[in-house]
Amino acid sequence: MAGVDTVGGDGAERYSWSTVEAWAKGGQAERIGAAGAALAAEARQIEERLRALHRDLTFMQRVLALTPGRAFLQRLVALSGQVRYSGASDECLLASLIAEAQCLDDALYVLWHPDAEEHHELRACLFHELLLRGAEPGRLVPAMARRPDFRPGHWSGLSWLPDRLTQMEGPDLDKWLPSRRYASGASGSVPAMKSPTPVDAAARRAGRTRRVREATPAHLADLIRRPAQDGRWCDHEARVFVLDEPVAVEELPQVVTALPMDCLRGLGGRDRFEGEVCTLDSVWLTLFMTASTGGVGSAGVHGAWGRFSAWLALAGLCGAEYPEASALEVEEAARACRWYRFEADTAWFHNDMNDYGIVALSPDGRRIAVLAATDTD
Repeated sequence: MAGVDTVGGDGAERYSWSTVEAWAKGGQAERIGAAGAALAAEARQIEERLRALHRDLTFMQRVLALTPGRAFLQRLVALSGQVRYSGASDECLLASLIAEAQCLDDALYVLWHPDAEEHHELRACLFHELLLRGAEPGRLVPAMARRPDFRPGHWSGLSWLPDRLTQMEGPDLDKWLPSRRYASGASGSVPAMKSPTPVDAAARRAGRTRRVREATPAHLADLIRRPAQDGRWCDHEARVFVLDEPVAVEELPQVVTALPMDCLRGLGGRDRFEGEVCTLDSVWLTLFMTASTGGVGSAGVHGAWGRFSAWLALAGLCGAEYPEASALEVEEAARACRWYRFEADTAWFHNDMNDYGIVALSPDGRRIAVLAATDTD
């Protein structure tokens, strides 16, 4: 192996640094350049080989995680310990695969493996992945034990989340969670509107008479846009507006059409704008799918961190201060809001893959928060 005072390696002739310095003093620029080119070629070969090794190691772990049986999980835990600091390690993905493919008893073997600290991220994510798959919280944490996502001296957003699924997270979640195979990933989509209603030209004109001021705190905008960022969607917009006069929920669609947002710029009187009042359940599911399964070309952040991402966006949309507010307080604030979803024919909304706008109207009718997201360039 080349030392710190030597250049060159297995694929190139080796020279000491003092030799190269002598070349420089002798004006032999071409010779130094040729030796450097040989090193660059060797580095490319090593990088390509390393990428191939990482791909193969990732596949090995995937197969072990997706094959039911304790023996496969034992080998997976051992192998994961060997590659956890390499580019082949993705413990968030492994947790998602284990929760999908393994029976609960075998998944609990990983959740409470003796080498707990070595696999902290895997265990923390697996706890939430199993909750999302319907596991009873009481089965996941032994008596007198800490939740796997708690770690003394370390803060994790996952530990802020509830230790059981809330009512808004539960309905119909199973049919949206990914189903994967050894060599194929999983693509997800956000739920579509059920009964969209168009907003006509007269209503849009009425919406323009409302006085609206933008009031988008940077920290709340960061929370609101989190699912689109985590899912690596192509574009997104997070805004908060304050109105001089309260808006009734039936007036909300016309006010939304007139909001000064990039996603609505150029919206003409005859261009499609439609939406519907929606439930908090459907809002959470949309945010969760955006983050967890990702956009085109992205696998997302999977279930555990997708859950966290959706909760953060809810906090921002309803104006709750994270992390000062508890998850219970965020849910209470979100349930007090009225929710609306829309789509529009504008240049920003490509209407090709996944596009949506989500609106939260505060209980007093004077605050409107919006997340718009598109998955098309």
